[in-house]
Amino acid sequence: MNPASRDSGLSAPAYGLLLGHTRCHYCYSQTPTAALWVSSFVETDKEDVVDLGDGALLHYIEYLDEGAAAFVRGHAPWLRPASTRTSGQTYLAHHCTTCGAIQGDHFVFSPDGPYWPQDNGDLSRLRFIEGPGALIARASAGQSAWMDRVTHVCSRE
Repeated sequence: MNPASRDSGLSAPAYGLLLGHTRCHYCYSQTPTAALWVSSFVETDKEDVVDLGDGALLHYIEYLDEGAAAFVRGHAPWLRPASTRTSGQTYLAHHCTTCGAIQGDHFVFSPDGPYWPQDNGDLSRLRFIEGPGALIARASAGQSAWMDRVTHVCSRE
């Protein structure tokens, strides 16, 4: 991932991984998923703040600082850089652990995906692994009201 991406991007004081599963669109096997969650974030563009937010999931991750990247590699090795036709960009994408097919963010984070819980019961089925500190990333932040309940409802590892 490109270190030059640090000129503009997103910083968060705390983060973690939400682990779930989806069915591979190619081989139909169950495959693990991991969403990078942040407790809050500041998004900047060349030193100007363009957005502030509370709990969010990061999508289309183009860059992670080395500490966060190592954390992700250690807990979710199926999440690695790839280019997809749907997005037209290279980002940290899910790969099926059975056949290796890319499971694009568009599908993993859709209403049919594992990160669209309807209630606390659905949310409690996601496992949460707390990250070791802050992170810097270049990514899109997607927010929903349930994201503020992650640390209270999700099962922990």
